[in-house]
Amino acid sequence: MADKDSFFEIGPYWATDQITGFVRFKGHPVGVIASDSQHRNGGALTADGCDKLIRHLDLCDLFHIPVLNLIDNPGFAVGLEHEIAGTIRKGGEWMIAFAQCTMPIFTVVMRRSFGVAGNNYATPRSAPSMRVAWPAADVGGIPPEGGIEAAYKRQLAEAEDPVALRAELEARIESVRGPVGPLNKFQIEEMIDPRDTRKHICAWIDLAYKVVTQASTLGKRGLQFRP
Repeated sequence: MADKDSFFEIGPYWATDQITGFVRFKGHPVGVIASDSQHRNGGALTADGCDKLIRHLDLCDLFHIPVLNLIDNPGFAVGLEHEIAGTIRKGGEWMIAFAQCTMPIFTVVMRRSFGVAGNNYATPRSAPSMRVAWPAADVGGIPPEGGIEAAYKRQLAEAEDPVALRAELEARIESVRGPVGPLNKFQIEEMIDPRDTRKHICAWIDLAYKVVTQASTLGKRGLQFRP
């Protein structure tokens, strides 16, 4: 998508479930954040991954650099080690940090966007941002594959007919899966051909730099409360 050979990664050796760095579009510097779908946990957010995203978002916000936000996230990482690491606590801080950002953000829902983490990644704040989705975007509350057993373990164990209950839950989740629901709710502005992604970002970048270079936006960045 970006200008040729312009990607500069930040922090490649820690919190490797998430990727942060800088790229250029039409010569303009742009921060970039993304989950690494080839990571052993599929890019699910860890406590360190949240810290990595927070640091990079703060860096971009401090220097008034627009951000490209690429979404392929299955949610927060789960399990005993992630409970001990305080992943959800760090995740809450990341969500607040994302909401406090003032720079323009261009979001591309490329593939997965599940759970609290995935959906906060996709719609991090109420302020205007450009959000697009590829046709194969797979979004929802939880991924049915494995998510039903995790989220409804007790109900399935206590049900008279676990098979029927699982089928009912799966049908309900599948009915709201995909990009059409967020499009209908105006959580995503447009569905685009993946081949046109660069064209849309290049059209946005001119407007983004008009916003970040306004005199009213170039003052000191106020520090805000975070849990």
